[in-house]
Amino acid sequence: MSATYLGHAPNEYVIRSIFHDEDGPVGRDLDARSRRVLARARTLVGVRSGTLLASLRRESGHTATGPYVDVVAGVRGLTTYLGWHHDGTPPHVIRARRRRALRFTVGGRVVFARSVRHPGSAGSRFLTRALDAA
Repeated sequence: MSATYLGHAPNEYVIRSIFHDEDGPVGRDLDARSRRVLARARTLVGVRSGTLLASLRRESGHTATGPYVDVVAGVRGLTTYLGWHHDGTPPHVIRARRRRALRFTVGGRVVFARSVRHPGSAGSRFLTRALDAA
């Protein structure tokens, strides 16, 4: 985004209103871009229960350098899996905790094991991809 002032001696109030006000051109552009990022993130996030999708939101504020808008996902204590969903997991061992064995099917057969080696999972990177797309 670029801003141009065609006057002679720009007033400090004019400069502040262009770059620092949330209603100025920079603030309006920031608002429009953050809405696009949020809309794209909502299409990219994986949905099982809908909790993570419902937690996507915009949080705006103002600092000394000007306005900002964060696109935020997750609710503390409620979406503890957000990091695994977004960034993925490394290979790890899953052990039976509540029962003596884990039960799962492989090739149509039921298999029992005390532990298994999970190969890990790739993250969806939905926030990063939404920012890149918008």
